Amino acid sequence: MTNRISRRDLARAACAALVLTASGRSGRDARAAGPAEGSLPKAHSWRPGLFPEMIVKSWFQEDLAEGEISSWQSGGVKPVAAVQAEPSLRPTKLPNNGGVLFKKGTKQALTWPVDKDAPYLHRWWLVIARCHSVNNTGADNVSVLCVNGAEGGPVHRQPQVCFKPSAGTFVSRLHDGKLKSEEGQYSTDFDDWNVMVGYRRGFVMQAVVNGVKTAGQAIHALKPNLMKSQSFMGDVNNPMRADVAIDCVIIGQSELNDAQIDKLVGWAMWRAGRQADLPDDHPYRKSPPSAVDASDNPARYAFDSQAWASWAAVDTRTNQAHRGQAAPDISGYTTVFFDDFETNTIVDDLTGAQSSGWFAPTHLTNIGGDAKAQRISGTPSSYIHDAESHTLSLRLVHNKVWRTGAFSSVNNNGQGRRWGKGIFEIRAKFPKLSAPRPGFFPAFWAYGKEHLFWRTRNRLETDFWEYGAEDGTWINISQHVHKPALAYLDPQIAAADVRRKIAGYPIDQSNGFPNAIDIYDGEFHTWYAQIEDNYTYFVIDGYEVARCPTTPELAAQKYIMVDLGFRSGRGGVLPDPSETYDMAIDYIRVRQKESDLAEVPAGFARLPELSGSASIGSTLSVQPNVPASHLEYLWYRDGVPIIGETAATYKLNARDAGHRIRCQVRALSLLDQPEAWTAEADVVER
Repeated sequence: MTNRISRRDLARAACAALVLTASGRSGRDARAAGPAEGSLPKAHSWRPGLFPEMIVKSWFQEDLAEGEISSWQSGGVKPVAAVQAEPSLRPTKLPNNGGVLFKKGTKQALTWPVDKDAPYLHRWWLVIARCHSVNNTGADNVSVLCVNGAEGGPVHRQPQVCFKPSAGTFVSRLHDGKLKSEEGQYSTDFDDWNVMVGYRRGFVMQAVVNGVKTAGQAIHALKPNLMKSQSFMGDVNNPMRADVAIDCVIIGQSELNDAQIDKLVGWAMWRAGRQADLPDDHPYRKSPPSAVDASDNPARYAFDSQAWASWAAVDTRTNQAHRGQAAPDISGYTTVFFDDFETNTIVDDLTGAQSSGWFAPTHLTNIGGDAKAQRISGTPSSYIHDAESHTLSLRLVHNKVWRTGAFSSVNNNGQGRRWGKGIFEIRAKFPKLSAPRPGFFPAFWAYGKEHLFWRTRNRLETDFWEYGAEDGTWINISQHVHKPALAYLDPQIAAADVRRKIAGYPIDQSNGFPNAIDIYDGEFHTWYAQIEDNYTYFVIDGYEVARCPTTPELAAQKYIMVDLGFRSGRGGVLPDPSETYDMAIDYIRVRQKESDLAEVPAGFARLPELSGSASIGSTLSVQPNVPASHLEYLWYRDGVPIIGETAATYKLNARDAGHRIRCQVRALSLLDQPEAWTAEADVVER
């Protein structure tokens, strides 16, 4: 096989060279690989390398010398070498920017180890490749890239990219329990490069193939791969069904906005010399992306060590000066989320749908300490719904080992419900047990959502409350900034954990409370955290426990978590394996200020609006008032999520009579995914 350059290719390259040279980029590589990421003038040129924190792994053919390839080192925040020890299985770097060739009929491949963090890290991928489809039109899977895919089983393809000559398509695949594909037409001429930008965002996977966006489809959470399953370019499982050459592969973190996708596609199509094949209305058909703007810089938490130290230095006597007094005023708030567990709203964290209430056990599998947080399918169950009392209990139960329950408002990959400022409230009870007790460790807490999408950023943790077993009156309230899952050098990232205990003392008369409140009294108690602009307040049963100045860490967008942990080294006795121990939850509620909900977020022209008659049998429709290609709709009845309703319309039924309906709209395709609420509609009978 030779890297043939046709007259058409020479003409295309010459035309592209004129434009590329005018933009400050050499035209010599216009047809094949484009300019190297680090070797040519870039003063006025947009390129992925300008945003290194977004790139997890990247391989460019220009980093290789011509000839046999035994190792291809990636860039990115989690670099790895794709290697091949066996000489006969090594691909070849072609001359004239022809790419890295994997030959038909061989198992030529470059491999690297499994990455169990792929469900969080791998949110988008860009591949430029070409396939020799002549005489191979019957092939269905000509492999280009497969992450965590060298072995069988349900957990692989995170992602996979391949050619399908039988359909003439370039394919992006993910496996969420089912194999799902997004594909678009590719050039079957081996002289033409093809561009794939695949991504997942919210509960949707989608792709752009040679500038044309696919329809997209629903996707659930990806499961962390715990097998020793290699990743590869080429194919380790089957002989290559056609020649494939790879120009570059980039795998990135964070959910992309549409402006970023347009730039990636534009950059790649110009790099490949195929800019003329972009749709007529594509913003970069006539010239490559050149300017960096706000869309390239999604908001991220920035740790301020001086501000943290100043906040942590606030005298605890100031924070606790009002403890035992009546809770602060909560007028001006409205309920935006309420679950009284009339039904069982706990779903599996991998298969739960977009509108689900709670996901279990998510990434909290090990949060139970010496008790494993089990799946909802586990038996005997740790998730007990009582249809009569409308409670949901997390149960500590023994089945060979201790098992427990934990749930979150987002699924395993971070999709779901989250909130910034507001009131976060729970009403729950624990078994009536006298001391000494087993080492229970229950908690109502929250994580900042960002760490699941930016693995290089700090994980924020707010413990609304935690209790040990030694003293059921002793409450612990803390704020943590954890080091990132993936180290990244940046002055705005805390490299080590920092923590501040906001409160840690018994709720009793010695601390100004009318009576002692022991959570192991078999009675329901109510806790909430009230996070406002200036101060944050922590309350139990109507009495203030502590207050502190509100920090960016407390105000960050967060998701709720609840668990009943157990630590065998704590407490005075071991639990009885023949018994079960329940944390019974009556309700969980989130309230936010009406004044905050009335603010129009960036990106929205005005707040979303409902239209239609608010009467039983009629349909309400949402006018989103935001120019976004990817919108998420969540409907609520008096703050209670209406499970299964995710469209822009909602047909009112008998259950809605006398209640208030509203919809939350989230613009996932815009910078920072702004969200806004409609006004409430009072539903009446016809």
